[in-house]
Amino acid sequence: MTDTDKRPAGAAELRRAVLDHFAQKLDKYLPESGDAGPWKLGEMELALLDDMNEVACGVIEARIGADPNRIVEKPKCPKCGLALGGVKRNAATHKQTLFGPIRYSRTYGTCQACGLAFSPSGEVFRLRQGLL
Repeated sequence: MTDTDKRPAGAAELRRAVLDHFAQKLDKYLPESGDAGPWKLGEMELALLDDMNEVACGVIEARIGADPNRIVEKPKCPKCGLALGGVKRNAATHKQTLFGPIRYSRTYGTCQACGLAFSPSGEVFRLRQGLL
């Protein structure tokens, strides 16, 4: 569920996609119909860990995708207030999270006056310090 759109997707649309993804994972363990099949506890724990980390990354990517501040037309430096130079809009990037790698796009630029490299969405949306 990577995010490469230029404009943020609607939160409701992203929520449905995450729920559908979760439901597909859940069917492996608790199918709505049919036989659940045999599972050894240790195997199920490891499979669940992988699946839940994948779902968690999807939730993070969806939340970032719904953030209206991730693509900014005229970003300014938070330190000095001047317009950023060398601005890249919809720049694809990735980060390592507690759950695994995530991929998303954002606006990114550098302040010519103070040299600060900056993404406006990193100032607004924080999962944990320094993530974005």
